[in-house]
Amino acid sequence: MTNKIHPSFKHGKNFKIGDFCIIEENVTVGDNVQIENYVLLKSGTSIGNNVFVDSYVRSSGQNVIGDNVTLRYGTTVAKRVTIEKDAFLSPNVMTIYSTQSKGSIPGTHICKDAYIGTAAVIGPGIKIGPGVIIGAMAYVSKDCLEPGIYFGIPAKKK
Repeated sequence: MTNKIHPSFKHGKNFKIGDFCIIEENVTVGDNVQIENYVLLKSGTSIGNNVFVDSYVRSSGQNVIGDNVTLRYGTTVAKRVTIEKDAFLSPNVMTIYSTQSKGSIPGTHICKDAYIGTAAVIGPGIKIGPGVIIGAMAYVSKDCLEPGIYFGIPAKKK
């Protein structure tokens, strides 16, 4: 089984990687990180300790992923997204970097202890506050800073 890993890649202790992964230049991962199959980590991605990256996760680069984060199957982490410690992204979550006018808004930020439900979409430049829960299939078009459950299209606090 073949992986394509750039020579500049650095990882900590107890690192495990599946098959058919691509890791570009200047990617670092900490201790006790498990990367499953068919994962793409683009340039400048930094992953902390005790992180699980499920199969088919894609990182567009220049991401910061904190300690104890879980990225489930099929998650897309757009360019310049920060995910703080203890966050959980369910399967097929998607963060977006560009706008409908073909511009870009960097700086999407998912704070510690946030939980993002299956197939939720986080718009560009959005901040998800600490402990916030985003419901499955929600579209988040505005910051969700106050603790609580947000769901729907567009996502609103329950």
